Amino acid sequence: HGTMIAGIIHLVAPRAKIMPLRVFRPDGTASTSDIARAVYYAVENGAKVINMSFSLPDFSPEIMRAANYAARRGVICVASVGNDGKNVLVFPAALGNVIGVASTTNEDLRASFSNFGEDTVWVAAPGEGIITTFPGSSYAAAWGTSFSTAFVSGAVALLLEVDIKTNAAQAGDALSHAKSISEELGYGRLDLYEAVLARRKALGLQ
Repeated sequence: HGTMIAGIIHLVAPRAKIMPLRVFRPDGTASTSDIARAVYYAVENGAKVINMSFSLPDFSPEIMRAANYAARRGVICVASVGNDGKNVLVFPAALGNVIGVASTTNEDLRASFSNFGEDTVWVAAPGEGIITTFPGSSYAAAWGTSFSTAFVSGAVALLLEVDIKTNAAQAGDALSHAKSISEELGYGRLDLYEAVLARRKALGLQ
């Protein structure tokens, strides 16, 4: 999963440095303390974007505090909204200072598995049949909001290349220049060109 996420981020932002942190066990479980600890570690060791390609059904004060800490330090958090096909709150995507990401199809519709809802989703990105890196020096196709999240994290890395001081609010504003689909998918499907252009315009760059 991590290798596939990293491959997408590298595809979008080839010059971004990736800090891989393992917090989930082989069976896909993790403790909230492990997740929070990884967030603190990433912030303290120079991360500018934290890709959180996971979702939890319950609110966690520990993770909220970690996300708040990251935001205060200027680190931008991006999280998937989950794959249950429901209008439901999941965390950390539903936190106010985290960019929640849903999945779209190749036809710019909501992917059937993607969670949705204006209280969780800020923007969406492709999440079906995404070809990316796979362990063993190979490639594989992936489906899920995890992989859509990686596209948005890569987009944020590009915005930071435009201006390293870009904060979460400014990144969110740039990402909102997306292809509108429906209210259930926030501002719509990610448009890398428009997002970067919007950030450049905001800075008075040509």
